[in-house]
Amino acid sequence: MMNPFATLGLEPRLAISEEELRAAFREAGKREHPDAGGSGEDFARVQEAFALLSRPSKRLRAWLAAKEISGDERGSISPGLVDLFGKVGTTLQQADAVTKRREAALSTLAKAMLEPAVQQARESLEAALDEVAAALAAEEAHFAAIEGGHGDPWRTARDLAFLEKWQAELKSRFASLW
Repeated sequence: MMNPFATLGLEPRLAISEEELRAAFREAGKREHPDAGGSGEDFARVQEAFALLSRPSKRLRAWLAAKEISGDERGSISPGLVDLFGKVGTTLQQADAVTKRREAALSTLAKAMLEPAVQQARESLEAALDEVAAALAAEEAHFAAIEGGHGDPWRTARDLAFLEKWQAELKSRFASLW
């Protein structure tokens, strides 16, 4: 398995700023790009490493692998996220219902009459995205404790993966309403 930290020339750690990650990607890319004497395979590996470390859940899993910390990849999420999951699910269902009604509307007038519902769905999606972003930040705040050997890193990894998935779904539905 590839070590994305080594591929980008970074020490295995969880707290990596976006700027630091981008700088490491640029440096590794300069070395490994085919135009600079590298191979397509090497450059693809640099791109994959960047993609992995850009997502907090994947970065945590890569860090756990680099530190050889095993654990349960499957399991429950934190109890606090169960409530958020309910909100996200309801918001997604409401957005899907509005989208379906909008697609079924045949006239411009019918579509225009749906605009208040579309706007409400957008606002609900934005509110859910804000909640998910706050939950992601709260999970990432556990990184220092995890690096110090405290907490349950595998639960945090699971929580982050679910939050990232929910965030992607909410963003997709939001984009579809424009």
